[in-house]
Amino acid sequence: MHRFAAVAVVDPHGRVLVQERGHDAVHEPGRWGYPGGDLEDGEDFAAAAVRELAEETGLVVAADDLESLGVRRFHSDGCGGDDEFELFAVRTRATDEDVVCGEGRQMDFVDLDDLAGRPLHRATELTLDLVRQWCASAIRTDFVQVTLVDPRGRVLMQERDEHAPVWPDMWCFPGGGLEEGEEPVVGAARELAEETGVAAAPDELTDLGRFELATDRGTFRFHAFVARTTLGDRDLECHEGRQMVFVAPARLADLDLVPSTRLVEPSLGRWIDDHPFDPGPDPRRFAGVILVDRRGWILLQERDEHPRIDPEKWGLAGGHVEPGEDFEPAAHRELEEETGVRLPPGGLRLFREFVVDHREAYGTWDVMQVFVAATDLTDADIDCREGRRIIFVDPEVARGLDLTSAAIDIVPAFLGSDVYATMTP
Repeated sequence: MHRFAAVAVVDPHGRVLVQERGHDAVHEPGRWGYPGGDLEDGEDFAAAAVRELAEETGLVVAADDLESLGVRRFHSDGCGGDDEFELFAVRTRATDEDVVCGEGRQMDFVDLDDLAGRPLHRATELTLDLVRQWCASAIRTDFVQVTLVDPRGRVLMQERDEHAPVWPDMWCFPGGGLEEGEEPVVGAARELAEETGVAAAPDELTDLGRFELATDRGTFRFHAFVARTTLGDRDLECHEGRQMVFVAPARLADLDLVPSTRLVEPSLGRWIDDHPFDPGPDPRRFAGVILVDRRGWILLQERDEHPRIDPEKWGLAGGHVEPGEDFEPAAHRELEEETGVRLPPGGLRLFREFVVDHREAYGTWDVMQVFVAATDLTDADIDCREGRRIIFVDPEVARGLDLTSAAIDIVPAFLGSDVYATMTP
């Protein structure tokens, strides 16, 4: 008798991992089925399932993680005649990118409804309804978390107060327990609205997966959700805790995070990297310039009352990139127009591109590229042609100035960078 094990691997979206077998496969060539394979000598079904899953997909699970959906016997010339197999099921947070196709043509997570039109392995054909029932079975969810990511990549966080029933005075994503019969994604949207005043439709939220948190009070299971937003701090209402603010991901390492939030942090970081902000087909573009003098002081402009963007604040020399103009030529042009300083071609170095908050002036988040250069110039060499004054500023003083909406991100990022370190005495 031909004996084998198979594994239905189900992702957080209810999709099952299936393999398209090659035309040279010994059994059921060219058909779609679960990962799995024949038992080796002395091997039981569970051990074979763990081994075959690792060999064919690169996914590593423990035998205890597998839930048996039963042993089946059937006769099929395509599978080998008289066949016996045990089907196991397991849930995973893995994505298509985490799966290695170690056998067959391809290995993909597929919606169960999309399998109907494909030629199926006989074992898969016999058990598809069983897997469908297992996928629909209730999995306890103790609570949900949800965060928003703004165009700068900052994530929405809540600072809990001393009244929080657990983990007081710590930082977390908004969230809470589910109501009777409530789906996790619906609960996440409800909690977001209740705690921040921000309304988001459930279909706007991405499920980062189901997580398990082991504590001295037991093991808790929860889902974490995320979505991009064009909102900022001023659009939030704090209905729970001390404050609701957007926080740069780099700062999370320094915050006292609740354990469940810390558990989600790596998955959130990967999602942010995979889902960059889209400024649209024709974004408003800006170029900014920072010069660094011999002392390590940086050139900043004190704006007067006339600019549409951030009047009477301190910012970078620079301005709009004109239609058809590239960022670097615009940076050279703006620097000369505002300060009288003309640098040779190639005299500026691209530091970074930033997304800047110009909603107060234009109602948009815009794109700014910042260029930098070390210089021997002094204040006496600067001709202030725009604003109140353009001078070199001590970096510690610069951090405390009333900075523009762009400079408030750019100045500390530059002063903390390796690029700036190479320009200082």
